[in-house]
Amino acid sequence: MALGALTLGLAALGGCGGRDDTAFVPVVGSDSPYCRTYRAWKVYELDHGEAFDQPSPAALRTWWNAYLVAEETMLQHAPSEIRDEVGIKLGHIRTQLTPLFEKYDFDLEQLRREGSPAQQAVLFGLPPAELDRAQAAQYAHEDKACGMAPTPRAAHVVFGADGSSKPYCRALGAFNAEVDKIAASRFDPVVMRTFVARDRFSDVLDGLEAAAPAEIAADVEADVEWFRTRWSDVVERYGYDLRRIYVDATPEDLAVFNRTHPDVFEHTSRTAAYEAQVCEGG
Repeated sequence: MALGALTLGLAALGGCGGRDDTAFVPVVGSDSPYCRTYRAWKVYELDHGEAFDQPSPAALRTWWNAYLVAEETMLQHAPSEIRDEVGIKLGHIRTQLTPLFEKYDFDLEQLRREGSPAQQAVLFGLPPAELDRAQAAQYAHEDKACGMAPTPRAAHVVFGADGSSKPYCRALGAFNAEVDKIAASRFDPVVMRTFVARDRFSDVLDGLEAAAPAEIAADVEADVEWFRTRWSDVVERYGYDLRRIYVDATPEDLAVFNRTHPDVFEHTSRTAAYEAQVCEGG
């Protein structure tokens, strides 16, 4: 899991330190009923898992009913540019998936044992091409508008490894190891507070800054300062609770948390590119 897990929940780093005070303009639709419903559903998944995580048929039935309500609500509020795509997805849920679950009384093991190859393909196989395209369009909109993308978008810049790369990537790995602990706790506010409010948070940020390669040193400095100040302020404001951030935060606070705010995004996008190309791809 990369540093961006702190900006989902379930990124890399981001020239001078401090803030540029760029006027914040929310992404169109970021506080729409569609995005609010989408974020509330992602919080539900954080607490209850996904469909295949359910421990029993009864639990899957409860989960599925909540899923249907969320998807129906998102269709009601879908913006015009993805309304048809959301409709295609919901149509598949209504006509293919739900009847199949009901036929086997939400018992996935029974479906695996007794279901025909065609039935199993509906649930476990690749989606039809039309559905795949529709879902891709829907997910792209949600990543752009709803503030739940797992990492800041990488800048279109090319980086190469040098002698400073390994120390920086190790420092980044140390940060990510702490993030993994928070993610493993399902973003328990106590675990989040324990990390952010204690010396370990400052220590791993110091390590990133000290090891930053020259070509991204200014970006890392800016992103580390962001973590220490505005990011930490937002996390504290919402009680170190990812759920409250996603459900209650203002569009600007959400952008601060996701590190997509215009005051820092230029830096986070460059270090996201460095992490992807050098630390993960090298």
